Parts: sequence; C-alpha cells; structure tokens
Amino acid sequence: MVGIEPASLTAVFCRNAADRTAETWKEELGPFSRLEFAVSDAAKGIAAAVEQVAADRHGEAEPKPALEHGLDVFPTAREAQRVLARHWRQAEAAWDEAEAADARVARARPQGVDARGPAGSARTAWRKATAALERVEHLEGAWRRAQAALEVFRPDGRLNDRATAEAEITAALPGLPGADWAKVRNFLRDRRSLAFLDRMHRRLESAEPRREGREAMAWRWWLRHRRPTASDPRMASVQAVGRERPLTEAEQASYDHVAAVLEDTVRASSAVECLNRVLRMQPSRHRRMTQPMLDRKRLYWNCRPFRSGPRKDVCPYQALGLDLPTFDFWELLQTEPGRLTQPLSTQGNAG
Repeated sequence: MVGIEPASLTAVFCRNAADRTAETWKEELGPFSRLEFAVSDAAKGIAAAVEQVAADRHGEAEPKPALEHGLDVFPTAREAQRVLARHWRQAEAAWDEAEAADARVARARPQGVDARGPAGSARTAWRKATAALERVEHLEGAWRRAQAALEVFRPDGRLNDRATAEAEITAALPGLPGADWAKVRNFLRDRRSLAFLDRMHRRLESAEPRREGREAMAWRWWLRHRRPTASDPRMASVQAVGRERPLTEAEQASYDHVAAVLEDTVRASSAVECLNRVLRMQPSRHRRMTQPMLDRKRLYWNCRPFRSGPRKDVCPYQALGLDLPTFDFWELLQTEPGRLTQPLSTQGNAG
C-alpha cells in the first residue's frame, strides 16, 4: 500500500499490508485529517475507505474539510493502450499475411504457374488487412476523443468541464465496442473520473470570482505552459499577445491565484506507479519484502533529488517543505530519532 503527496511526490506511507480491505485503507488514511482529495485506482477497498472517512468527518465535533475521491486516469489510459496494442498487432499480422500472399503471386508468375489462385488469395488478404487497419484506426480515434475529455484543457485552450467532458465521452463510447473495451468503458462512465474537474472549477471560482478574468488567466496559463503552435499567423499573433502581454498588479495577482490552482490540479497517481516499479524489483533480490526494507526504500525515495523537471535538484522532502538537519539518505538513516522528532513536530507536515 503506497500513498504519495502529489505536489512534492513524497511517499507519505508505504505499508506491507496483509490485505487491501476498506478497514486496512481506513487505518492508513486516518492520520491525514486535512486530506481533501484522494486519487486512486478503481479498487473497491480504498473506495470504501475514502467513503467511510468522509462520512465519519460529518459526525465529528471538530470541523474538518470534506473528503472527495477521484478516479486515477492513469489506469484508464494504460488499459486502453493495452487493448489498442493488441488490435495493432492483429492488424500488422494481417498486413504481413497480405505481403506474403503478394510474394507467392510474384514467385508463381516467372515459373509459368497459373497465378490466378494465388492472386485471388492475395486480393482477399489485402481486403482483410485494409479492413483491420481501418478498424484499429477507428478505435484509436475514438479513444483519443475520450482521452481528450480527461484533460484539464480542451484542444482550443479553454478550460474543460464536466458537461463538455461527459458529452465527449458519450460520443466516443460507441467507437469502443466489444468485451475487450469493457473495462475502459466502465472507467470512463465512472463519475469519479471527472471529479478533478469539479474540484478544479470550485477552487478557481474561489481564486478568481470573475468568470471573464478567470477564463482569461487560465488561457494565459495554457499558452505559457503548453506553447501551442497556431497554423494561422493571425492566431499566432493573438496567442503571443495573450502569452507575453505585461499585466497590471491586480491582473498579476489574479493570474497567480489561477495558476496556483491549475498547477495543483491532480488527475493521476502515476507517481505511485513509479514507486511501485522500484518496489517490484525487490523480490528478485530478496525472498521477502519486509516492512523495515520498505521503510528504508521510502526514505531513499524521499531523499533522492530529482534529475530533471520542475523539481530538479530537489528531493521530495525538500519539496514538501520539511526542514531537516540533512537530506542525505545515509546520514538520516544513522541519525538518532530524537534529533528529528522536535523539528518535525513543530512543522505540521506529514513525513
């Protein structure tokens, strides 16, 4: 069981649990009393745990923030790519068979053999190959449309919203037929898949109450971070102005508020998958993954500086805001627990 704080990518817990039931997950989530949004896969255990924790908060005397649950878009995309890859392999096999049929026709003609039979087989093979390619291209197009509905922004740079995303998903689903797409269809129909959009729009409305200002600043953020290329020179000029125009003090404050929300909008827990890949290598080296070994690997992950990206040269603990005597993995491992207890207890951060 792994939990990641998404802004810093800090592994806040890594547990070698006997099961993944709601009770076990609830025990892990309990200490995070200020948690507002949990993103996970579609496993029933953690979904039930989040629901129970959210319900328990309503009955407590001390007010706590509401807890929402979002469905991780990473498993949806991974499952779709797995199904598409199988269809592409089938289409490529049909294409190879058509080319082999053409080769048999070519060998038959110089030898004076009647090639009408092989030629007919080749035409049939090419019809099958063409149909297979058209089918997989149609599937890929339908998936790309559904995948775009899971983005924060629409292709034109406007903010996505639940109504638009649901309409796009509904239009894309008929293009993903069959039992092999059932899991993807279930993920896409799950309301939790778009929970990140609901949360994002509520936070944006608090950050910038004016709709026009909110949309303008979100568009500027999209231009500055996605760097779209416009084919029309006039549109390119408009985008350049929207991206580079100096802002007044009030406009800059509005932009900063909107940017903070957009940068903090979480759709996927792919960082969990990154850590899981590291953990899966362990059984090949040790017979049993013990909890002390998991604790050491979690500490190493949290102390290892990132090599690239927005957190380059900063480790997860530093990005989380912890003030430790050192961030060196080996030195922390040798440090007396008492030396760390006092600084951590006064910072109010989860470690």
